[in-house]
Amino acid sequence: MVHFFGTSQQNKLDSLKNELQTHTLKDTIRAGLLIELASEMTYSEPNEGFSFIEEALTISKKEGWIKGEALAQRQKGNFYYVLADNLNALDAYQQALVLSKKITDKQLESSILSNLGNIHADLKEYDRALENYRAYLETSQAMGNRAEEIKALSNIAIIYNDTENFKEGVSYLNKALTLAKEEGNDLFIAAITNNLALAYKNLGEHQKALDHYKEAVAIAQKIGNKYIEASALNSIGKINVLLKNYTVAETNANKALALSKAIGAVEWEADSWEVLSEVYEQNEKMSEALNAYKMHIQLRDSVINEEKKSELTRKEMQFEMERQQAVANEEIKRQQLVKNIYLFGSIVLVLIALISYYIYKRRRDELEKKKIAEFNAKVAETELRALRSQMNPHFIFNSLNSISDFISKNDIQQADDYLVKFSKLTRAILENSEKKWITLEEDLELMELYMQLESLRLENKLHHRIIIDQNIEPDNTLVPPLILQPFIENSIWHGISPKKGDGQIDITIEKNDDMLKFIVDDNGVGQSKMNNPDKKSNESYGIKITKNRIDIVSHIKNKQGSVNLIDKTEGVRVEIALPLELQF
Repeated sequence: MVHFFGTSQQNKLDSLKNELQTHTLKDTIRAGLLIELASEMTYSEPNEGFSFIEEALTISKKEGWIKGEALAQRQKGNFYYVLADNLNALDAYQQALVLSKKITDKQLESSILSNLGNIHADLKEYDRALENYRAYLETSQAMGNRAEEIKALSNIAIIYNDTENFKEGVSYLNKALTLAKEEGNDLFIAAITNNLALAYKNLGEHQKALDHYKEAVAIAQKIGNKYIEASALNSIGKINVLLKNYTVAETNANKALALSKAIGAVEWEADSWEVLSEVYEQNEKMSEALNAYKMHIQLRDSVINEEKKSELTRKEMQFEMERQQAVANEEIKRQQLVKNIYLFGSIVLVLIALISYYIYKRRRDELEKKKIAEFNAKVAETELRALRSQMNPHFIFNSLNSISDFISKNDIQQADDYLVKFSKLTRAILENSEKKWITLEEDLELMELYMQLESLRLENKLHHRIIIDQNIEPDNTLVPPLILQPFIENSIWHGISPKKGDGQIDITIEKNDDMLKFIVDDNGVGQSKMNNPDKKSNESYGIKITKNRIDIVSHIKNKQGSVNLIDKTEGVRVEIALPLELQF
Protein backbone atom coordinates (compact mmCIF):
# COMPACT_ATOMS: atom_id res chain seq x y z
CA MET A 1 0.00 0.00 0.00
CA VAL A 2 1.08 3.60 -0.57
CA HIS A 3 0.46 6.35 2.00
CA PHE A 4 0.87 10.04 1.19
CA PHE A 5 3.28 12.74 2.28
CA GLY A 6 3.58 16.46 1.34
CA THR A 7 5.78 16.20 -1.77
CA SER A 8 5.95 18.45 -4.85
CA GLN A 9 6.69 17.62 -8.46
CA GLN A 10 10.04 16.07 -9.46
CA ASN A 11 10.94 18.96 -11.77
CA LYS A 12 11.43 21.29 -8.80
CA LEU A 13 14.59 19.49 -7.68
CA ASP A 14 17.02 21.30 -9.97
CA SER A 15 15.68 24.77 -9.25
CA LEU A 16 15.77 24.15 -5.47
CA LYS A 17 19.37 22.92 -5.65
CA ASN A 18 20.31 26.04 -7.59
CA GLU A 19 18.67 28.25 -4.95
CA LEU A 20 20.63 26.49 -2.21
CA GLN A 21 23.89 27.08 -4.04
CA THR A 22 23.02 30.79 -4.27
CA HIS A 23 21.76 31.16 -0.68
CA THR A 24 24.65 29.94 1.50
CA LEU A 25 23.76 31.91 4.66
CA LYS A 26 22.83 29.54 7.50
CA ASP A 27 19.43 31.08 8.30
CA THR A 28 15.76 30.06 8.34
CA ILE A 29 15.45 30.75 4.59
CA ARG A 30 18.10 28.14 3.84
CA ALA A 31 16.53 25.73 6.35
CA GLY A 32 13.17 26.11 4.56
CA LEU A 33 14.78 25.44 1.16
CA LEU A 34 16.51 22.34 2.56
CA ILE A 35 13.23 20.97 3.91
CA GLU A 36 11.44 21.66 0.62
CA LEU A 37 14.22 19.97 -1.37
CA ALA A 38 14.20 16.95 0.94
CA SER A 39 10.41 16.72 0.54
CA GLU A 40 10.86 16.52 -3.24
CA MET A 41 13.29 13.62 -2.77
CA THR A 42 10.98 11.52 -0.59
CA TYR A 43 10.19 8.87 -3.18
CA SER A 44 12.99 9.34 -5.73
CA GLU A 45 16.12 9.71 -3.56
CA PRO A 46 15.22 9.09 0.11
CA ASN A 47 18.72 8.03 1.25
CA GLU A 48 20.33 11.13 -0.27
CA GLY A 49 17.76 13.38 1.39
CA PHE A 50 18.92 12.71 4.98
CA SER A 51 21.95 15.02 4.72
CA PHE A 52 19.71 17.97 3.73
CA ILE A 53 17.33 17.29 6.63
CA GLU A 54 20.17 17.07 9.19
CA GLU A 55 21.47 20.47 8.03
CA ALA A 56 17.94 21.91 8.25
CA LEU A 57 17.59 20.57 11.81
CA THR A 58 20.92 22.06 12.87
CA ILE A 59 20.02 25.51 11.48
CA SER A 60 16.48 25.46 12.93
CA LYS A 61 17.73 24.58 16.42
CA LYS A 62 20.42 27.26 16.28
CA GLU A 63 17.97 29.92 15.06
CA GLY A 64 15.25 28.83 17.52
CA TRP A 65 12.85 28.17 14.63
CA ILE A 66 10.55 25.57 16.22
CA LYS A 67 8.28 25.17 13.20
CA GLY A 68 11.31 24.50 10.98
CA GLU A 69 12.53 21.89 13.43
CA ALA A 70 9.07 20.26 13.46
CA LEU A 71 8.88 20.23 9.64
CA ALA A 72 12.38 18.74 9.42
CA GLN A 73 11.55 16.00 11.94
CA ARG A 74 8.37 15.18 10.01
CA GLN A 75 10.31 14.92 6.74
CA LYS A 76 12.92 12.77 8.45
CA GLY A 77 10.07 10.47 9.49
CA ASN A 78 8.88 10.44 5.86
CA PHE A 79 12.27 9.20 4.68
CA TYR A 80 12.38 6.45 7.29
CA TYR A 81 8.82 5.45 6.45
CA VAL A 82 9.53 5.17 2.72
CA LEU A 83 12.57 3.00 3.58
CA ALA A 84 10.30 0.75 5.73
CA ASP A 85 12.09 1.72 8.97
CA ASN A 86 8.93 2.15 11.07
CA LEU A 87 10.73 2.39 14.43
CA ASN A 88 12.85 5.41 13.47
CA ALA A 89 9.91 6.91 11.56
CA LEU A 90 7.70 6.71 14.65
CA ASP A 91 10.40 8.38 16.78
CA ALA A 92 10.83 11.25 14.29
CA TYR A 93 7.04 11.81 13.96
CA GLN A 94 6.57 11.88 17.75
CA GLN A 95 9.32 14.51 18.11
CA ALA A 96 7.64 16.53 15.35
CA LEU A 97 4.26 16.26 17.12
CA VAL A 98 5.69 17.60 20.40
CA LEU A 99 7.25 20.56 18.57
CA SER A 100 4.02 21.33 16.64
CA LYS A 101 2.05 21.49 19.90
CA LYS A 102 4.52 24.05 21.27
CA ILE A 103 3.63 26.49 18.49
CA THR A 104 -0.10 25.55 18.34
CA ASP A 105 -0.01 24.85 14.61
CA LYS A 106 -3.17 22.77 14.10
CA GLN A 107 -2.60 22.09 10.41
CA LEU A 108 0.93 20.83 11.03
CA GLU A 109 -0.19 18.84 14.06
CA SER A 110 -3.01 17.27 12.02
CA SER A 111 -0.68 16.23 9.20
CA ILE A 112 1.75 14.66 11.68
CA LEU A 113 -1.14 12.72 13.21
CA SER A 114 -1.78 11.46 9.70
CA ASN A 115 1.82 10.29 9.50
CA LEU A 116 1.43 8.54 12.84
CA GLY A 117 -1.76 6.99 11.48
CA ASN A 118 0.37 5.45 8.72
CA ILE A 119 2.58 3.79 11.32
CA HIS A 120 -0.43 2.50 13.28
CA ALA A 121 -1.86 1.12 10.05
CA ASP A 122 1.38 -0.74 9.33
CA LEU A 123 1.29 -2.12 12.89
CA LYS A 124 -2.30 -3.25 12.21
CA GLU A 125 -3.67 -0.93 14.92
CA TYR A 126 -6.53 -0.06 12.59
CA ASP A 127 -8.87 1.66 15.06
CA ARG A 128 -6.17 4.15 16.11
CA ALA A 129 -5.12 4.69 12.50
CA LEU A 130 -8.71 5.33 11.37
CA GLU A 131 -9.26 7.75 14.28
CA ASN A 132 -6.20 9.79 13.26
CA TYR A 133 -7.15 9.78 9.58
CA ARG A 134 -10.75 10.95 10.22
CA ALA A 135 -9.49 13.85 12.39
CA TYR A 136 -7.05 14.67 9.60
CA LEU A 137 -9.90 14.62 7.01
CA GLU A 138 -12.16 16.91 9.08
CA THR A 139 -9.37 19.45 9.62
CA SER A 140 -8.45 19.45 5.93
CA GLN A 141 -12.05 19.95 4.81
CA ALA A 142 -12.59 22.74 7.35
CA MET A 143 -9.48 24.55 6.08
CA GLY A 144 -10.40 23.98 2.44
CA ASN A 145 -7.08 22.24 1.81
CA ARG A 146 -7.85 20.00 -1.17
CA ALA A 147 -4.47 18.24 -1.31
CA GLU A 148 -4.64 17.20 2.36
CA GLU A 149 -8.27 16.10 1.88
CA ILE A 150 -7.15 13.77 -0.93
CA LYS A 151 -4.48 12.26 1.29
CA ALA A 152 -6.92 11.71 4.16
CA LEU A 153 -9.54 10.04 1.89
CA SER A 154 -6.89 7.78 0.40
CA ASN A 155 -5.51 6.68 3.74
CA ILE A 156 -9.00 5.95 5.12
CA ALA A 157 -9.59 3.82 2.03
CA ILE A 158 -6.37 1.89 2.68
CA ILE A 159 -7.55 1.04 6.21
CA TYR A 160 -10.81 -0.33 4.82
CA ASN A 161 -8.86 -2.39 2.28
CA ASP A 162 -6.53 -3.73 4.96
CA THR A 163 -9.54 -4.79 7.05
CA GLU A 164 -11.03 -6.50 3.94
CA ASN A 165 -13.87 -3.98 3.57
CA PHE A 166 -12.89 -3.55 -0.08
CA LYS A 167 -16.12 -2.01 -1.36
CA GLU A 168 -15.91 0.79 1.20
CA GLY A 169 -12.24 1.20 0.34
CA VAL A 170 -12.98 1.51 -3.39
CA SER A 171 -15.65 4.14 -2.60
CA TYR A 172 -13.17 6.37 -0.70
CA LEU A 173 -10.45 5.87 -3.33
CA ASN A 174 -12.82 6.95 -6.13
CA LYS A 175 -13.66 10.11 -4.13
CA ALA A 176 -9.95 10.82 -3.74
CA LEU A 177 -9.24 10.10 -7.42
CA THR A 178 -11.97 12.52 -8.53
CA LEU A 179 -10.46 15.31 -6.41
CA ALA A 180 -6.91 14.48 -7.59
CA LYS A 181 -7.96 14.73 -11.24
CA GLU A 182 -9.67 18.05 -10.54
CA GLU A 183 -6.42 19.28 -9.02
CA GLY A 184 -4.38 17.82 -11.88
CA ASN A 185 -1.93 16.21 -9.43
CA ASP A 186 -0.27 13.33 -11.30
CA LEU A 187 1.52 12.03 -8.20
CA PHE A 188 -1.75 11.62 -6.32
CA ILE A 189 -3.45 10.12 -9.38
CA ALA A 190 -0.66 7.52 -9.75
CA ALA A 191 -0.74 6.53 -6.08
CA ILE A 192 -4.55 6.35 -5.85
CA THR A 193 -4.73 4.34 -9.10
CA ASN A 194 -2.15 1.94 -7.64
CA ASN A 195 -4.24 1.47 -4.49
CA LEU A 196 -7.45 1.03 -6.53
CA ALA A 197 -5.72 -1.74 -8.43
CA LEU A 198 -4.90 -3.47 -5.14
CA ALA A 199 -8.54 -3.24 -4.02
CA TYR A 200 -9.75 -4.76 -7.32
CA LYS A 201 -7.16 -7.52 -6.95
CA ASN A 202 -8.49 -8.37 -3.50
CA LEU A 203 -12.04 -8.41 -4.92
CA GLY A 204 -10.86 -11.00 -7.45
CA GLU A 205 -11.27 -8.65 -10.45
CA HIS A 206 -7.79 -9.38 -11.82
CA GLN A 207 -8.19 -7.79 -15.26
CA LYS A 208 -9.47 -4.52 -13.81
CA ALA A 209 -6.60 -4.62 -11.31
CA LEU A 210 -4.05 -5.13 -14.11
CA ASP A 211 -5.46 -2.20 -16.08
CA HIS A 212 -5.13 0.10 -13.09
CA TYR A 213 -1.61 -1.10 -12.28
CA LYS A 214 -0.49 -0.45 -15.86
CA GLU A 215 -2.02 3.02 -15.72
CA ALA A 216 -0.18 3.66 -12.42
CA VAL A 217 3.13 2.55 -14.01
CA ALA A 218 2.62 4.90 -16.96
CA ILE A 219 1.89 7.93 -14.74
CA ALA A 220 4.77 7.09 -12.36
CA GLN A 221 7.20 6.91 -15.29
CA LYS A 222 5.89 10.24 -16.55
CA ILE A 223 6.57 12.02 -13.22
CA GLY A 224 9.72 10.05 -12.43
CA ASN A 225 8.34 8.42 -9.27
CA LYS A 226 10.29 5.18 -9.05
CA TYR A 227 8.69 4.23 -5.73
CA ILE A 228 5.16 3.92 -7.14
CA GLU A 229 6.49 2.42 -10.37
CA ALA A 230 8.33 -0.35 -8.49
CA SER A 231 5.26 -1.08 -6.34
CA ALA A 232 2.96 -1.33 -9.35
CA LEU A 233 5.40 -3.51 -11.33
CA ASN A 234 5.67 -5.93 -8.39
CA SER A 235 1.88 -6.12 -8.19
CA ILE A 236 1.62 -6.79 -11.95
CA GLY A 237 4.08 -9.62 -11.40
CA LYS A 238 2.01 -11.07 -8.54
CA ILE A 239 -1.23 -11.01 -10.54
CA ASN A 240 0.47 -12.70 -13.50
CA VAL A 241 1.71 -15.41 -11.15
CA LEU A 242 -1.93 -15.97 -10.16
CA LEU A 243 -2.88 -16.06 -13.84
CA LYS A 244 0.08 -18.45 -14.52
CA ASN A 245 1.71 -15.97 -16.92
CA TYR A 246 5.14 -16.67 -15.46
CA THR A 247 7.20 -15.04 -18.22
CA VAL A 248 5.32 -11.74 -17.85
CA ALA A 249 5.56 -12.01 -14.07
CA GLU A 250 9.34 -12.55 -14.22
CA THR A 251 9.85 -9.58 -16.57
CA ASN A 252 7.92 -7.17 -14.33
CA ALA A 253 9.57 -8.47 -11.16
CA ASN A 254 13.05 -7.91 -12.62
CA LYS A 255 12.12 -4.36 -13.65
CA ALA A 256 10.76 -3.68 -10.14
CA LEU A 257 13.92 -5.20 -8.59
CA ALA A 258 16.21 -2.88 -10.56
CA LEU A 259 14.14 0.18 -9.59
CA SER A 260 13.96 -0.86 -5.91
CA LYS A 261 17.73 -1.26 -5.70
CA ALA A 262 18.23 2.14 -7.36
CA ILE A 263 16.11 3.98 -4.77
CA GLY A 264 16.99 1.78 -1.78
CA ALA A 265 13.36 0.64 -1.25
CA VAL A 266 14.08 -2.56 0.67
CA GLU A 267 10.40 -3.50 1.05
CA TRP A 268 9.75 -3.45 -2.72
CA GLU A 269 13.06 -5.23 -3.40
CA ALA A 270 11.93 -8.00 -1.04
CA ASP A 271 8.59 -8.24 -2.89
CA SER A 272 10.43 -8.56 -6.23
CA TRP A 273 12.47 -11.46 -4.93
CA GLU A 274 9.28 -13.07 -3.61
CA VAL A 275 7.67 -12.94 -7.07
CA LEU A 276 10.84 -14.33 -8.67
CA SER A 277 10.96 -17.14 -6.10
CA GLU A 278 7.42 -18.20 -7.01
CA VAL A 279 8.18 -18.01 -10.76
CA TYR A 280 11.35 -20.11 -10.41
CA GLU A 281 9.53 -22.64 -8.24
CA GLN A 282 6.76 -23.06 -10.82
CA ASN A 283 9.40 -23.46 -13.53
CA GLU A 284 11.05 -26.17 -11.36
CA LYS A 285 14.24 -24.14 -10.95
CA MET A 286 14.56 -25.17 -7.32
CA SER A 287 18.05 -23.80 -6.69
CA GLU A 288 17.18 -20.36 -8.12
CA ALA A 289 13.88 -20.43 -6.23
CA LEU A 290 15.65 -21.13 -2.95
CA ASN A 291 18.20 -18.34 -3.50
CA ALA A 292 15.46 -15.86 -4.47
CA TYR A 293 13.41 -16.77 -1.42
CA LYS A 294 16.46 -16.37 0.83
CA MET A 295 17.00 -12.87 -0.58
CA HIS A 296 13.35 -12.06 0.09
CA ILE A 297 13.57 -13.21 3.72
CA GLN A 298 16.92 -11.49 4.30
CA LEU A 299 15.59 -8.12 3.12
CA ARG A 300 12.46 -8.43 5.22
CA ASP A 301 14.49 -9.34 8.36
CA SER A 302 13.81 -6.07 10.16
CA VAL A 303 10.05 -6.55 10.05
CA ILE A 304 9.76 -10.30 9.81
CA ASN A 305 7.96 -12.17 12.61
CA GLU A 306 8.52 -15.57 14.05
CA GLU A 307 5.87 -17.10 11.79
CA LYS A 308 7.78 -16.01 8.67
CA LYS A 309 11.03 -17.32 10.11
CA SER A 310 9.35 -20.68 10.57
CA GLU A 311 8.10 -20.45 7.00
CA LEU A 312 11.67 -19.90 5.80
CA THR A 313 12.80 -23.03 7.65
CA ARG A 314 9.93 -24.98 6.12
CA LYS A 315 10.80 -23.72 2.63
CA GLU A 316 14.45 -24.66 3.00
CA MET A 317 13.48 -28.12 4.20
CA GLN A 318 11.04 -28.46 1.29
CA PHE A 319 13.66 -27.54 -1.33
CA GLU A 320 16.22 -29.83 0.31
CA MET A 321 13.78 -32.74 0.32
CA GLU A 322 12.91 -32.15 -3.34
CA ARG A 323 16.61 -32.03 -4.25
CA GLN A 324 17.30 -35.30 -2.44
CA GLN A 325 13.88 -36.67 -3.58
CA ALA A 326 13.14 -38.59 -0.39
CA VAL A 327 14.03 -39.01 3.24
CA ALA A 328 13.40 -42.18 5.22
CA ASN A 329 10.18 -42.12 7.29
CA GLU A 330 11.88 -43.67 10.31
CA GLU A 331 14.51 -40.92 10.32
CA ILE A 332 11.75 -38.29 10.22
CA LYS A 333 10.00 -39.95 13.16
CA ARG A 334 13.25 -40.07 15.13
CA GLN A 335 13.95 -36.40 14.45
CA GLN A 336 10.41 -35.49 15.44
CA LEU A 337 10.80 -37.37 18.71
CA VAL A 338 14.04 -35.53 19.46
CA LYS A 339 12.33 -32.23 18.66
CA ASN A 340 9.47 -33.06 21.00
CA ILE A 341 11.92 -33.94 23.78
CA TYR A 342 13.83 -30.70 23.27
CA LEU A 343 10.56 -28.76 23.11
CA PHE A 344 9.27 -30.32 26.32
CA GLY A 345 12.60 -29.69 28.03
CA SER A 346 12.62 -26.09 26.83
CA ILE A 347 9.10 -25.52 28.12
CA VAL A 348 10.04 -26.96 31.54
CA LEU A 349 13.16 -24.76 31.70
CA VAL A 350 11.16 -21.68 30.69
CA LEU A 351 8.55 -22.41 33.38
CA ILE A 352 11.27 -22.87 36.02
CA ALA A 353 12.91 -19.63 34.91
CA LEU A 354 9.60 -17.75 35.01
CA ILE A 355 8.76 -19.06 38.49
CA SER A 356 12.27 -18.21 39.75
CA TYR A 357 12.06 -14.74 38.27
CA TYR A 358 8.62 -14.20 39.83
CA ILE A 359 9.91 -15.17 43.29
CA TYR A 360 13.02 -13.03 42.84
CA LYS A 361 10.96 -10.06 41.61
CA ARG A 362 8.55 -10.28 44.58
CA ARG A 363 11.44 -10.33 47.02
CA ARG A 364 13.20 -7.52 45.19
CA ASP A 365 10.00 -5.40 45.16
CA GLU A 366 9.45 -5.99 48.87
CA LEU A 367 13.02 -4.94 49.67
CA GLU A 368 12.64 -1.91 47.42
CA LYS A 369 9.41 -0.90 49.16
CA LYS A 370 11.12 -1.29 52.52
CA LYS A 371 14.03 0.89 51.39
CA ILE A 372 11.64 3.54 50.05
CA ALA A 373 9.66 3.53 53.32
CA GLU A 374 12.86 3.86 55.37
CA PHE A 375 14.11 6.65 53.11
CA ASN A 376 10.78 8.53 53.36
CA ALA A 377 10.85 8.18 57.13
CA LYS A 378 14.39 9.54 57.18
CA VAL A 379 13.32 12.46 54.98
CA ALA A 380 10.39 13.30 57.27
CA GLU A 381 12.50 13.02 60.43
CA THR A 382 15.31 15.13 58.95
CA GLU A 383 12.87 17.82 57.77
CA LEU A 384 11.38 18.03 61.27
CA ARG A 385 14.81 18.21 62.89
CA ALA A 386 15.94 20.82 60.36
CA LEU A 387 12.95 22.99 61.26
CA ARG A 388 13.73 22.58 64.96
CA SER A 389 17.38 23.56 64.41
CA GLN A 390 16.34 26.61 62.39
CA MET A 391 13.86 27.62 65.13
CA ASN A 392 16.59 27.26 67.79
CA PRO A 393 15.01 27.98 71.24
CA HIS A 394 18.19 29.75 72.38
CA PHE A 395 18.04 32.07 69.38
CA ILE A 396 14.36 32.86 70.01
CA PHE A 397 15.00 33.41 73.73
CA ASN A 398 17.97 35.70 73.09
CA SER A 399 16.09 37.63 70.41
CA LEU A 400 13.19 38.28 72.78
CA ASN A 401 15.66 39.31 75.48
CA SER A 402 17.32 41.72 73.02
CA ILE A 403 13.95 43.27 72.20
CA SER A 404 13.19 43.55 75.92
CA ASP A 405 16.60 45.14 76.51
CA PHE A 406 16.01 47.75 73.77
CA ILE A 407 12.62 48.58 75.32
CA SER A 408 14.10 48.92 78.82
CA LYS A 409 16.66 51.35 77.40
CA ASN A 410 13.76 53.27 75.85
CA ASP A 411 15.24 52.60 72.37
CA ILE A 412 11.80 52.05 70.81
CA GLN A 413 13.00 52.46 67.19
CA GLN A 414 15.72 49.83 67.61
CA ALA A 415 13.29 47.48 69.37
CA ASP A 416 10.75 47.97 66.60
CA ASP A 417 13.35 47.31 63.85
CA TYR A 418 14.57 44.20 65.65
CA LEU A 419 11.01 42.93 66.18
CA VAL A 420 10.10 43.48 62.50
CA LYS A 421 13.18 41.59 61.31
CA PHE A 422 12.68 38.84 63.87
CA SER A 423 9.02 38.31 62.90
CA LYS A 424 9.88 38.39 59.18
CA LEU A 425 12.60 35.75 59.68
CA THR A 426 10.38 33.55 61.84
CA ARG A 427 7.54 33.69 59.34
CA ALA A 428 9.89 32.89 56.43
CA ILE A 429 11.32 29.88 58.30
CA LEU A 430 7.82 28.51 58.94
CA GLU A 431 6.70 29.09 55.33
CA ASN A 432 9.83 27.47 53.87
CA SER A 433 9.56 24.47 56.17
CA GLU A 434 7.00 22.99 53.72
CA LYS A 435 9.29 23.50 50.71
CA LYS A 436 11.96 21.10 49.47
CA TRP A 437 13.76 23.82 47.51
CA ILE A 438 13.88 27.61 47.41
CA THR A 439 15.99 29.88 45.18
CA LEU A 440 19.49 30.77 46.28
CA GLU A 441 18.42 34.42 46.15
CA GLU A 442 15.63 33.80 48.70
CA ASP A 443 17.91 31.74 50.96
CA LEU A 444 20.60 34.42 51.01
CA GLU A 445 17.98 37.04 51.90
CA LEU A 446 17.04 34.91 54.96
CA MET A 447 20.73 34.50 55.91
CA GLU A 448 21.25 38.25 55.55
CA LEU A 449 18.27 38.89 57.85
CA TYR A 450 19.48 36.30 60.36
CA MET A 451 22.98 37.82 60.53
CA GLN A 452 21.59 41.35 60.86
CA LEU A 453 19.63 40.20 63.93
CA GLU A 454 22.67 38.53 65.44
CA SER A 455 24.79 41.61 64.71
CA LEU A 456 22.27 43.81 66.58
CA ARG A 457 22.30 41.36 69.48
CA LEU A 458 26.12 41.44 69.60
CA GLU A 459 26.11 45.25 69.45
CA ASN A 460 27.44 45.38 65.88
CA LYS A 461 30.67 43.45 66.59
CA LEU A 462 29.67 40.95 63.85
CA HIS A 463 30.49 41.77 60.23
CA HIS A 464 29.81 39.61 57.20
CA ARG A 465 30.30 39.45 53.47
CA ILE A 466 28.61 37.33 50.77
CA ILE A 467 30.52 36.57 47.53
CA ILE A 468 28.72 34.85 44.63
CA ASP A 469 30.44 33.35 41.57
CA GLN A 470 29.45 35.36 38.47
CA ASN A 471 28.52 32.08 36.69
CA ILE A 472 25.73 31.48 39.21
CA GLU A 473 22.19 32.80 38.66
CA PRO A 474 20.80 33.22 42.20
CA ASP A 475 17.20 33.55 40.98
CA ASN A 476 17.47 30.30 38.96
CA THR A 477 19.58 28.17 41.33
CA LEU A 478 17.70 26.05 43.90
CA VAL A 479 18.92 25.03 47.37
CA PRO A 480 17.32 23.37 50.43
CA PRO A 481 15.97 26.11 52.74
CA LEU A 482 18.46 27.52 55.28
CA ILE A 483 21.11 24.87 54.49
CA LEU A 484 23.89 27.18 55.77
CA GLN A 485 22.10 28.37 58.93
CA PRO A 486 23.55 25.78 61.39
CA PHE A 487 27.13 26.58 60.29
CA ILE A 488 26.64 30.34 60.45
CA GLU A 489 25.03 29.93 63.89
CA ASN A 490 28.04 27.89 65.09
CA SER A 491 30.42 30.54 63.75
CA ILE A 492 28.51 33.29 65.59
CA TRP A 493 27.92 31.47 68.89
CA HIS A 494 31.13 29.53 69.26
CA GLY A 495 33.56 31.60 67.22
CA ILE A 496 32.63 35.32 67.12
CA SER A 497 30.64 35.71 70.38
CA PRO A 498 33.46 34.63 72.76
CA LYS A 499 36.08 36.54 70.77
CA LYS A 500 37.44 39.82 71.99
CA GLY A 501 36.90 42.48 69.36
CA ASP A 502 35.03 42.39 66.06
CA GLY A 503 34.39 39.22 64.12
CA GLN A 504 34.07 38.56 60.38
CA ILE A 505 32.13 35.84 58.53
CA ASP A 506 32.66 35.42 54.78
CA ILE A 507 30.19 33.34 52.77
CA THR A 508 31.42 32.32 49.31
CA ILE A 509 29.29 30.47 46.75
CA GLU A 510 30.97 28.85 43.75
CA LYS A 511 29.92 26.63 40.83
CA ASN A 512 32.06 23.60 40.03
CA ASP A 513 30.70 21.70 36.98
CA ASP A 514 27.44 20.17 38.21
CA MET A 515 28.06 20.91 41.90
CA LEU A 516 27.35 23.99 44.02
CA LYS A 517 30.01 24.78 46.65
CA PHE A 518 29.39 26.89 49.80
CA ILE A 519 32.24 28.17 51.98
CA VAL A 520 31.57 29.65 55.45
CA ASP A 521 34.80 31.20 56.74
CA ASP A 522 35.07 32.97 60.13
CA ASN A 523 37.91 34.53 62.13
CA GLY A 524 36.55 33.46 65.51
CA VAL A 525 38.31 31.60 68.31
CA GLY A 526 38.20 28.28 66.41
CA GLN A 527 36.83 24.90 67.48
CA SER A 528 39.71 23.58 69.60
CA LYS A 529 38.87 22.59 73.17
CA MET A 530 41.40 25.09 74.50
CA ASN A 531 39.72 28.03 72.82
CA ASN A 532 36.19 26.76 73.18
CA PRO A 533 35.88 24.38 76.16
CA ASP A 534 32.17 25.06 76.65
CA LYS A 535 31.10 24.28 73.05
CA LYS A 536 27.41 23.42 72.98
CA SER A 537 26.05 20.21 71.61
CA ASN A 538 23.90 22.22 69.18
CA GLU A 539 26.91 22.54 66.86
CA SER A 540 27.25 18.80 66.25
CA TYR A 541 23.44 18.47 66.24
CA GLY A 542 23.09 21.11 63.47
CA ILE A 543 25.96 19.61 61.46
CA LYS A 544 24.48 16.10 61.76
CA ILE A 545 21.08 17.32 60.53
CA THR A 546 22.68 19.17 57.60
CA LYS A 547 24.69 16.08 56.64
CA ASN A 548 21.46 14.06 56.67
CA ARG A 549 19.78 16.66 54.44
CA ILE A 550 22.72 16.59 52.03
CA ASP A 551 22.66 12.75 52.00
CA ILE A 552 18.97 12.87 51.06
CA VAL A 553 19.59 15.35 48.23
CA SER A 554 22.56 13.23 47.04
CA HIS A 555 20.38 10.11 47.02
CA ILE A 556 17.62 11.82 45.03
CA LYS A 557 20.01 13.45 42.51
CA ASN A 558 22.42 10.47 42.40
CA LYS A 559 25.35 12.85 42.99
CA GLN A 560 27.40 12.82 46.21
CA GLY A 561 27.48 15.98 48.33
CA SER A 562 29.82 16.60 51.27
CA VAL A 563 30.56 18.67 54.43
CA ASN A 564 34.16 19.43 55.51
CA LEU A 565 35.20 21.41 58.63
CA ILE A 566 38.75 22.83 58.48
CA ASP A 567 40.61 24.32 61.48
CA LYS A 568 42.54 27.49 60.82
CA THR A 569 45.04 29.48 62.87
CA GLU A 570 42.21 31.89 63.51
CA GLY A 571 38.68 30.61 63.10
CA VAL A 572 37.04 27.76 61.20
CA ARG A 573 36.34 27.15 57.49
CA VAL A 574 33.37 24.99 56.48
CA GLU A 575 33.04 23.68 52.90
CA ILE A 576 29.69 22.29 51.75
CA ALA A 577 29.11 20.67 48.33
CA LEU A 578 25.60 20.13 46.91
CA PRO A 579 24.38 18.76 43.54
CA LEU A 580 23.52 21.73 41.32
CA GLU A 581 19.75 22.14 40.87
CA LEU A 582 18.27 24.71 38.47
CA GLN A 583 14.74 26.05 38.36
CA PHE A 584 14.66 26.29 34.55
